[in-house]
Amino acid sequence: MKRDLTKITTEDYMWKLHFALRVELVAEALNNEDTIGNVTKGRVVTLTDGDIRNALSGPMLSHVFASNLRALSNIDEICSTCKIMSPMRNGAVREVDTTLSASGNRVKNCVIDDIMGFMNAGKGANEKREKTVSFSWGIQSKGPAPYTVLHSRVDPTEKNAKPKQKEDTTSDANTNKDQNTQMLFHGTLRSSEYALGTQMNLSRIGFDDERQTYISEDKELIKSRIKKALIAFRNTILDIHGAKCSSNMPHLIKVTGIVTEKTNAVDLMTKYSALNDDFISIHKDLSEVSHEFKDITEFNKVMETLLADEYLDFMIERNMNFINSQFAETSK
Repeated sequence: MKRDLTKITTEDYMWKLHFALRVELVAEALNNEDTIGNVTKGRVVTLTDGDIRNALSGPMLSHVFASNLRALSNIDEICSTCKIMSPMRNGAVREVDTTLSASGNRVKNCVIDDIMGFMNAGKGANEKREKTVSFSWGIQSKGPAPYTVLHSRVDPTEKNAKPKQKEDTTSDANTNKDQNTQMLFHGTLRSSEYALGTQMNLSRIGFDDERQTYISEDKELIKSRIKKALIAFRNTILDIHGAKCSSNMPHLIKVTGIVTEKTNAVDLMTKYSALNDDFISIHKDLSEVSHEFKDITEFNKVMETLLADEYLDFMIERNMNFINSQFAETSK
């Protein structure tokens, strides 16, 4: 599969991708809502008709994506707080570029701040950046209600209690005098097909929103960051991670959907939900460019098309030329 570059206008810098997907998972406990006593509840969402469905929260998916992005990033291209995935404070900018804004310097300083955004308020500072990659909640489109599984953990008295606290708990059913108690837990397992949407604004990666300029003329730097975002998204879907994966690693059954592309401000892009059975045909009808995938292999081929150097080089060159020409005209 190869992208036809001749049909892409050079008089714009719009560059967005929208993924509408259905991801089928079996026996997963990736996203839990709360724990009451010894019962853990899986996250759910209520639809407009009152129906309650299993769900994977957007913040959870975004966090998994950020973790994948961190794994792909070199130490010298992330700030001190992103090295340890600490969102509570912003890392110091290593070297200030006076041609960029304060937020633009953070974008240049850290690939994760660039793609995942940030908020730095207080002490006279007001720096912020919206994410360039947005996730919807994953909402169950097919599958049964969640079910409860029982698991236990034994608390051996000789390890967890002082000798004077030991109690003889032997009985006809329990002849082990060293066993204090068996702790029972109830957890939720779900088997669902999840509908979700992800939108990427690739034109903003490596871009200073305030100064309306790229952080560097180095096209390879910008391409490297875009590739990291695309690969991190692919890993988020195909190697999905979340809570309780050590003992409830999900079975990934199927990935289907469509990705649409917007390279012109007048092109139509819709957030039409993959909860609708006709979502693929609607996206095809409304979008100028789309790529459908019916299984995991086809999804990976679509991602490889988007990762192709020829495509990325063309789009980055186009965007930089357009931005530079527009900036030159407005500065006269």
